[in-house]
Amino acid sequence: MSLQNITLLVADVERSRRFYQEAFGLSESGRSAPGMALLNAGGVTLLLQPAGASAAPVTPGGVELGFAVPDIAQARERLARLGVWVGEGQRMGWGEGFDARDPDGHALTVYHQFGDHR
Repeated sequence: MSLQNITLLVADVERSRRFYQEAFGLSESGRSAPGMALLNAGGVTLLLQPAGASAAPVTPGGVELGFAVPDIAQARERLARLGVWVGEGQRMGWGEGFDARDPDGHALTVYHQFGDHR
């Protein structure tokens, strides 16, 4: 078994597509249906879907995504430049990271691992 995709319910698909491309370098891998976007997230597809398109009543912001980055300072600056909330950084024994929010309020954890920690 493997995780193939994650669907994020968003208020504005194009805004979210631009955010994830600019913030984390995700590439668009297609469109599954009009108004939806597919982004390649390192082997997992991130599907951006309008919040009102879901059959189930779900509110945007109910998921946390973790992004491993090679340069934590650069990632922090990039997110701040994009105008989203960026929390205080933390340094742990295995690495360093910070919390942030995407334009729809989805929780993000951005981190860099030291050495061989996984």
